[in-house]
Amino acid sequence: MKTKLSRYLQNKGIDSFQKLQFLLFLYKNPALTGTLQELAQRAYFGDTRLLSKILAELHSVGLIEEVDRSYKLNQTPGVITYLKGLARLFDDPLTRQNLLQAISKQAPVAAMGY
Repeated sequence: MKTKLSRYLQNKGIDSFQKLQFLLFLYKNPALTGTLQELAQRAYFGDTRLLSKILAELHSVGLIEEVDRSYKLNQTPGVITYLKGLARLFDDPLTRQNLLQAISKQAPVAAMGY
């Protein structure tokens, strides 16, 4: 995996498979806007407490926008460029494994102890 993308993942706090998967879901559905419950339903994300935390974290680093409790992907060129690269990497099975390993190394120890 490219070092630039690794730094981007670390800087943006993409430190879990769930966060990565949800971010890629938003990237693949760029016009999607919704509340926590609507996004959870559309993404088949059963744990709304976890999704709420993910939304807050992605919002705090500028990857998603929030207006009146509705969320959508930030469509700025910088965000889209990196997500396009991330999606391309995630589509390759071998690279996906390397990507997931890099993300798991960033995960806080407490979060890994489910």
